[in-house]
Amino acid sequence: MLHISKWERHSNASRDALGTAALNLCKNAKSKDGVHSAKFFWPNPNLIAIIIEAETGSWGIAAEPDGPTMKSFFDLGDVASCIMDETWVDASLGQKRSDKAS
Repeated sequence: MLHISKWERHSNASRDALGTAALNLCKNAKSKDGVHSAKFFWPNPNLIAIIIEAETGSWGIAAEPDGPTMKSFFDLGDVASCIMDETWVDASLGQKRSDKAS
């Protein structure tokens, strides 16, 4: 699964603080079992996109966050607003779930 979010910098926050918060979230995600990669990108100077690739249940809505994970999200929330948050599944998992409905 891919967990994709975009975070827009608050006008009173520095770009350095945004980059540091995104880096810390990615480091935290990488420390979790089942997370294969966690990276962030700068689509523009005031926006960061975070992409986390993880096994089902190891990150995102299906995983119970621990204290350090919540701190990472709160630190990011102090400097930016989440403007997009999506979970993408691969085609085979989507097909399996669709087949269950038939």
